[in-house]
Amino acid sequence: MMTNKSTKQLDILKFIYEKQQQRGYPPTVREIGDGVGLASSSTVHGHLTRLQDKGFIQKKAEKTRAITVTPTGIQALKKADILTLADTPAPMINTPQDIVASLDEETIILKHNSNTMINIGILNHDYLIIKKETAIPDGAIVAVILDKNSDGARQTNVYRYFKERNQVRLQPENSNLKPVITNNVEIIGQVIGVYRNEIN
Repeated sequence: MMTNKSTKQLDILKFIYEKQQQRGYPPTVREIGDGVGLASSSTVHGHLTRLQDKGFIQKKAEKTRAITVTPTGIQALKKADILTLADTPAPMINTPQDIVASLDEETIILKHNSNTMINIGILNHDYLIIKKETAIPDGAIVAVILDKNSDGARQTNVYRYFKERNQVRLQPENSNLKPVITNNVEIIGQVIGVYRNEIN
């Protein structure tokens, strides 16, 4: 008979596996707690330790995101009928483990879907490592959300950031594009790295 504790551990295992598949990197301890309804990070750490002891995950204690579900863990999910062979998760971002392990609570990976920065080697479909920042210096490369259309549709893009009087100039690194002048921009964070799965 499965106990409440073992059920919660399977919930955590499933949550880690799904986030890894959806985003290409594992969730943080805080995200795991939020995802499975545990408010205490120490309780989450306890479950993770027991999952590691069972061989269901591998983790590095000093890294917040260095958690991976092992083949044994995947089999445990299948045996519990939580994960079936019919599941078709999204393709993973095959980021090197040292990049994933270096991510923290304030760092995310975002897929870039435009040609705004091609002159400096940031290409369409690259994955950008973005640090959430409150103070952005002039000239920094930032990921932003803009209200692009009259219907309020929002689009994520990447530009160089310049503060000019009471407005912002978002400067593309593409000679075919004009800068965006706006006073209505939401900054996701500063781009601190680029990862590309393959070279075309």
